[in-house]
Amino acid sequence: MAAGGLKEFLDWFVWFRDPREIWREQPTYLMLEIFTYIAAILTLSHALRHGGRYPYLWLATIFHGWTVECISYFLPDIDNFWHGQSSIIFLGGRLPLHIVLFYPFFIYTASVSVSKLRLSSWAEPFATGLAVVLLDVPFDIMGIKLMWWTWHDTEPNIYDRHYWVPWTSYYFHASFAFSFCLIFHGTRKVLDNRGKFEASNVCVEFLSTVLTGLFSMPLGTIQFILLYHPLHDVYQLHSEVCVLALLALYVLVIWSGDRNPTEDARSEGKDFFSWFDEISALVIIHYLFYVNLVVFSKPEQQSSMGLHETVGPCNETSPVYTAAGMILSKRKYLCLSDYDEGYYDFHCIPNQRELPPKTSWYRICGTPFPNHVEYIFVVCTFCALGLYVYVQMLANSGQYPPVKTKTKPEKEPHGKEPHVKELHVSGKGKKQKRH
Repeated sequence: MAAGGLKEFLDWFVWFRDPREIWREQPTYLMLEIFTYIAAILTLSHALRHGGRYPYLWLATIFHGWTVECISYFLPDIDNFWHGQSSIIFLGGRLPLHIVLFYPFFIYTASVSVSKLRLSSWAEPFATGLAVVLLDVPFDIMGIKLMWWTWHDTEPNIYDRHYWVPWTSYYFHASFAFSFCLIFHGTRKVLDNRGKFEASNVCVEFLSTVLTGLFSMPLGTIQFILLYHPLHDVYQLHSEVCVLALLALYVLVIWSGDRNPTEDARSEGKDFFSWFDEISALVIIHYLFYVNLVVFSKPEQQSSMGLHETVGPCNETSPVYTAAGMILSKRKYLCLSDYDEGYYDFHCIPNQRELPPKTSWYRICGTPFPNHVEYIFVVCTFCALGLYVYVQMLANSGQYPPVKTKTKPEKEPHGKEPHVKELHVSGKGKKQKRH
């Protein structure tokens, strides 16, 4: 019985899918998966090469990713999206491995890039949140268009869209990355007030890492309670207004925090390409990847077989309890005769019969770009903007924060005690609307 129970659990916990099947049906999804594994290797390589707290930062993003994804699947009020079936997928087909690895890709990359600005501790979390959004926008726009995941059709908190991306997705990325940065550095400062990336003992660092993974999501939710839910749920403002207000606030705080930069917050005038490392390479590849996708991919030639919103009667509804305590409403099932998710249909299925009620495993088919030039312009513009900002952070800012402090005695006149001067060393001896 115990052996049978273990096998049943493992059959639910992890699934495997032949990559060749993914390549035939949804090649861009396999490309994304491979790219994400490369991104994870590059970020982990950067963390291990620098040492100090950098590996703990990488590990904290993994804990944070597991927390966010698991809670999202098991709380009905926020269970409103379904990932495509990848080569390795956990939790009964809900959590692809590469999605877990997207958290170090986005948050680690943004965090270490922002760290070179040497902003005040009160401004850095805002900059990290905004930097994550810059990485996310092309990913979100192309991901939904290529059916890498699907959204609930009538969930009120994701109903307002930007190229089929819920405006609240950008809000989520900004606020949760903000909270992650605040807790990761804040808890360690309380436990052991060393340099920001100077490692303490293993117990302190592991405690800080776990606390960051567990509580970044609850703290990020507070920003929804304070701004989004009152404006959107009570006063019926469009989600776009709420998101732009949040991002404007972030920009103002960052700008204020950068008015009086420290000496080590700017480039030392070395060779321009001296900044090139795993992070800069990853950022460049990331944006080029989405430029390539928006120009050459053909969504109408792809399909996605897997878990999607359960189909059923159009007249059944269910309550949505928001974080602010309000009760909204959504359709309980996907209504096939009245749905508004323009990025998929069922045209690729010959002799398609009507799906039986309560079906959640079925195939959907991609749709053409409604205006390909518009998509190219929008995605490429966001990629250019993001790349410009990251180059400024990585190439025209200071070094990565040091991971340890060494002392060096200064020469003094004969008979006087030598004066001890701090010398920072980093890493391996380096200074461091709906459409």
